[in-house]
Amino acid sequence: MNMQGTERQRDGAIVIVVIASIFFAISCFSSLFPSQISDIPFGNKSFGPAVVGITGNAGFNGIFYVLEKARVCDLLGAAGIRNPEPFDQKMLSERLSTGKTVVIESYGGLRIVEMNNANKLALGIPIDINKATIEDLMLINGIGEKTAWQIVQFREKSGRYHKVEDLMKIRGIKEKKFRNLRKYFCTDDML
Repeated sequence: MNMQGTERQRDGAIVIVVIASIFFAISCFSSLFPSQISDIPFGNKSFGPAVVGITGNAGFNGIFYVLEKARVCDLLGAAGIRNPEPFDQKMLSERLSTGKTVVIESYGGLRIVEMNNANKLALGIPIDINKATIEDLMLINGIGEKTAWQIVQFREKSGRYHKVEDLMKIRGIKEKKFRNLRKYFCTDDML
C-alpha cells in the first residue's frame, strides 16, 4: 500500500511538471510576439489608433481600434463588411476620429455620431463637459448626484465651460479632487 501511494505521488508530480513546462513554453513563445494593442495617446490626435464604434442593423456592433485618420470604409472592412457597394460612397470616404460611432441604417445609409459617454468613459476617452448629462457625470468615480447637478447648473448659468479647470468653481471640487477628475473631461475647444 505504501508503495502504491508513492507511485501515484510520482505520477502526479510528473503531470504537474509537464503542465508547468507547457505554461512556461507558452509564456516564452508569446513574448516573442509583442501585443498589437498600445496605449491610446488621447492628448496627441495626430498619432496612434483611434477608438471608434459601429452599430446598427447589420449585426456588426462593437468597438474597434483603427489607425488615426482611417475612413468609414476602413472601419467597415475591420468589422467584416466586405461589400461596401450598398453604402453612400461619399460617406465611405469620411474620416473617423476617436470617440465617433458609425451607425448603419436599416436602408443601407450611414451616419457618423458621437459615441455615447458611458462607452467613452469605459474606454478611457474624455467626455465633453459641456454636453455631459447628470447621469453621465454620475458614472465617474468621485461624482455623486449633488456634484453632478452642480456641474450642470454651473454650465447652464454661465453658458459653457471654457476649460476643464472651470470645474474648480464648483463647490466641493478643490485642487486635489480636480486632479482626480481632470482625466475624464475635455471641452469642445480641446477636441
